[in-house]
This record gives sequence, structure tokens and C-alpha cells, in this order.
Amino acid sequence: MKEIIQSLFWGLAGLHLFAQDSQYLRVLPDSALLKDGRLASVDRRRLLSEAAEYRNFLDSGAGDPVLLPSRIKSFIMLHPDYWISLLEFGQLVEAGQITKAEIKFGQFSPEMQHSPLGASVWMAIRERSDQLGPGKTAPDFTAETPDGRQLRLSDLRGKYVLLDFWASWCGPCRMENPNVAANYRRYKNRDFVVLSFSLDESRTAWKQAIGADGMDWLHAGDLKGWHSGIVQLYMVASVPKSYLIDPGGKIIAVDLRGDELGKILEQTIK
Repeated sequence: MKEIIQSLFWGLAGLHLFAQDSQYLRVLPDSALLKDGRLASVDRRRLLSEAAEYRNFLDSGAGDPVLLPSRIKSFIMLHPDYWISLLEFGQLVEAGQITKAEIKFGQFSPEMQHSPLGASVWMAIRERSDQLGPGKTAPDFTAETPDGRQLRLSDLRGKYVLLDFWASWCGPCRMENPNVAANYRRYKNRDFVVLSFSLDESRTAWKQAIGADGMDWLHAGDLKGWHSGIVQLYMVASVPKSYLIDPGGKIIAVDLRGDELGKILEQTIK
């Protein structure tokens, strides 16, 4: 049961993440590990043993490179007491492939969290979250609507925007769509719009899901799936993911779902 809960927490299923960011996903050679000052206090034999086990784990699952980030997360989930896990967790944070990183960092022991390595990972977590946190300007982008027209995020200035990343194949996204629809109907006459950015690679599947779920608001995408530059720009490591943006283009809140979305909109849109 514990492993099932951890798997759900880490969101390992269906993670087609940024395998092209290979600079973050390489296994460091032993010489580099031993020279890493953040690991100076760690027993050398333990560190090398963990590194060897980690390499063997990745090698045993060799196959589609797109699944490599998911494989790494599996190892971290199974070995939260390994220093190599904390090191790789930090690299995934820097690659923008960890959601709710602050909470997941808490899975590591206090000793590891307060170590030099832990301190550097925590700093990376704060730096990443600050770039797209409340009060920051939402990065502008241009993408295509389902019928091929160009839509620019900044064209929506003057309105509250729920920027919602989703896909037709994403079960949790489809389950959340009725909640988004209910809130859209409630606030659409009060300068509130929804812009759903699709990670679909099939225009047909994308358009069919829009119709099936009654998503009668703005839509955009680029049919590049997880390889989309816009997906990477917004550090989308899993879907659904959303940003609530104010009329001036500033981010108000991130990852609003269920009742939380309605509560924030009620407090924000007068």
C-alpha cells in the first residue's frame, strides 16, 4: 500500500517528460561524485555503492529514452534514504521536472535536508518556484487555436485568465474539466476567460475532447506534446497544471483544482 501511495504522489504513470534535457539526466562518474564538495561528509563507500546500484537500476530498464525521467523518479521513490537520490532529485528540480517539489523534498531525512547538498537542492527549489510564482509576470507566448488561427496570451490583458495545461488523453484533466466549465460559466461575464493549452499531438483527438467535454472557451496548442517549448517555458512536469493570471499579466496562483479554484475566483473576481 505504501508503494502505491508513493507512486500516486510522484505521478509516475504516463510521464513523457523532457528526455532531450539530457544534461540533467546523466549519471555522474564516480570521480565527479567524490569531488562534489556537497557530499564531502558522506561515507565514500556508501556513496559509490549507491551510485553503482543506481546505474544498474537505470540499465535494467533501458529502452525508450523518453521514459528516463520516470525511471529516475522510481529509483528516488524506492530509495529516499540514498544520497544519490537526493542528488538526482536536485537535477530533476533544475530541469523543471518535479511538481510540488517543496513537499517531496520533505520525504528526505532531516539529516539529508540540512546537509550542504540538501541546502543546495532547497535553493534550486526556491529559485524555480520563484520564477513562476505569485506576483511574477506570466511569460508571453503565441500558439495556434484548433482551427489554425494564432492566439497570443498577452492579447488577453485586461481580463483574468486561467491558463490550463491539459490533454485529451489525461484522465485527471478530463475529470477536472466540468469544474473548470462551472467556474467559467459563473465568471465569464466578469472579465474572466479560460485558455486551455493542449499537450495533444493529434488535432483530431484534441478537437473531439473539446466538444465532448463542452469546453466552450479559448484553446491553443502546438501539437508537440511534451516537447512543446511553451510547456517547458511554464515548467509543466505533469498535467493538469494551471496558472491564474490577473488583468495586468501577473500570476495570482498556481495549480488550482476542485473547490480551491472556485474559492480563489470568488475572493479575486468582485
